[in-house]
Amino acid sequence: MNQYGKTPSLWLDTQPSATYPAMTADVSVDVAIIGAGITGLTLATLLKEAGQTVAVIEMASVGSGVTGRTTAHITEIVDGRYQTLISNFGEEGARLIADSSRSAIDSISERVQRKHIDCDFQRVSGYLYTEFQEKVKEIESEVEAAQKCGVTCELTHSVPLPFPVQTALKVDNQAEFHPLKYLAALAKDIPGAGSHLFEETHVESFEDGEPCRVITNHGIVTARSIVLATHTPLGLNISLQTRVTAYRSYVIAVHLENQDVPVGLFWDTEDPYNYIRSYDDLVIIGGRDHKTGQDEEAESRYDELEAYARVHFNVRDVAYRWSAQVYEPVDAAPYIGKNPGSEHVYVATGYGGNGMTYGTIAAHLLADLLLEHANRWSEVYDPARFKPLASAGDFIKENINVAEHLVADRFAAPDANTLSEVSAGQGKIVEINGEKVAAYRSPDGSLHLLAPQCKHMGCLVQWNNAENTWDCPCHGGRYSSLGEVIEGPPTSNLDAKTINEAR
Repeated sequence: MNQYGKTPSLWLDTQPSATYPAMTADVSVDVAIIGAGITGLTLATLLKEAGQTVAVIEMASVGSGVTGRTTAHITEIVDGRYQTLISNFGEEGARLIADSSRSAIDSISERVQRKHIDCDFQRVSGYLYTEFQEKVKEIESEVEAAQKCGVTCELTHSVPLPFPVQTALKVDNQAEFHPLKYLAALAKDIPGAGSHLFEETHVESFEDGEPCRVITNHGIVTARSIVLATHTPLGLNISLQTRVTAYRSYVIAVHLENQDVPVGLFWDTEDPYNYIRSYDDLVIIGGRDHKTGQDEEAESRYDELEAYARVHFNVRDVAYRWSAQVYEPVDAAPYIGKNPGSEHVYVATGYGGNGMTYGTIAAHLLADLLLEHANRWSEVYDPARFKPLASAGDFIKENINVAEHLVADRFAAPDANTLSEVSAGQGKIVEINGEKVAAYRSPDGSLHLLAPQCKHMGCLVQWNNAENTWDCPCHGGRYSSLGEVIEGPPTSNLDAKTINEAR
C-alpha cells in the first residue's frame, strides 16, 4: 500500500485493501479514467450509475496516491480564502465556489448514508483561527467575505483547542472521515456490467481522438473520452502545468497524555498554515509546506511539526508521520473541465489543500460535462480561464522559479564528488567526470545510479530524505529511490546510468 515513500499514513496503515487485477487485455468503454483516488472513483461511480461503462486505470492501488495521504478535511473553508476569491472571480463566482463546496459535503454524506458506508464519517464544526492579536482583523474580514458568499459562519472566541486562541471563523456542518474506507466502498461497485477497475497498470501515453486511446503497459483502453484524475495532468501540458505549483505538506499523528483530543477541523493563519483534526485517539497535525524538490532537509519538517505539537498539546508519542503533494493554482481555484486544446480529454487539478472537497466537486462537474448536462459551476472552474489581474504575478514568479531550476541546477555544485560519499539508505547528486548522476545506496550497500533529468521537462531531480524519493523541483514529478515514476506529470522512469568508478 505504501507506494509513495518510506512513511505510511494513518489511513494506509489502518485500511486492509481489496485488490483488483491488472489489465490483461484490450478493453473498450465509454470513459477511461486514469487514477483511482477520490476524483476518479467518485466520477466512475456517478457515470456507472448513469448507465455509462468506465475503465479506471491505477498504476499502484486504490487510494495509494494523495487520497491515501490526505488529512481528510471535508469543508467549505477553502485554502484560497473568500476575500481572495471575491477579488479574483467576483462575488458571484466566489458564491459558486462556496455552493459547490457545500454540495460536495452533502454528496459524500448522502452516499455514506444511502450505501451504509462504514468510513467513520461525522459532521463537525470547522474553525479558521488565529493565536495572534495582529491577525484578528484578517479573521474578521474573512468572516464578512464568507458570509457574502453564502457561507453560514460566525465570529467566535470559543475554539475547542487546548491553547489560547484570539478569535476564529466558525462554520458548522463540515465533515471528516477515513478516506480509504470511503474509497473501498466506491471501488467494489465499479467492476462488472462492462466496467473495469485495474490496479498495477501503468499509463504510458494517451491519445485524443474518435475514439480516444490509453496505452498502458498491459494493453490499450479505447474510449469515447479520457479523464486525467491524476492530481496533475500527465505528460507535457504547458497550459495547466505552468498555472499550478507542486508543494509537499507534512503530517504527524500523535497520542496525547491525560488530554482529550479536539473535535473539529482547525486551520490557523500562519504561512504556511497549520491544520489539525482528530481520528480515534489520535490528533493529526499538518503543515510545514515547501515546494516539491526544493528542500534539502525535508526530514526536518517532521521535527518542526513535533515541536509545534509539543508546545500546543500534551504529546505522549508520535504514532505516524507522512507527507503528501498538493498543487496550488495561481488564481486560488481548481481547474476542472475539458483540457485546453483537447476535444475528448478532461482534467482536474489545482485542489490546493482541499482535495476531498474539490475532488468530489470535480467528479460531479466532470460527470455532467461527459453526460452533456448543464452545470452551474462549469465556468468558474473552466481550465481554459485566465485571470490576468489575479494570476499574472504568481504565474510569472512560479515560472521564473521553474526556469531557474531548469538551467541553474545543471551548474550547481553536486551533493558529493565521489560515490563513496553516498551512505546506505541515502541518495545524492554526484558529479563524476563532469557528469551529474543521481546515486542511491540501498540499506544492503548496493548502489543504484540514475540519470537525474526528470522525464517530464528535464529538470534535475533532488533527493527527498523524508520520503527516500527523487523529486523534481519544476513541476512535482516524483520517483522512487530506484527511479520508478510514482507521481506528477512524468509517465516514464528515470534512465539507468553506468559509471566506472570505485564504490
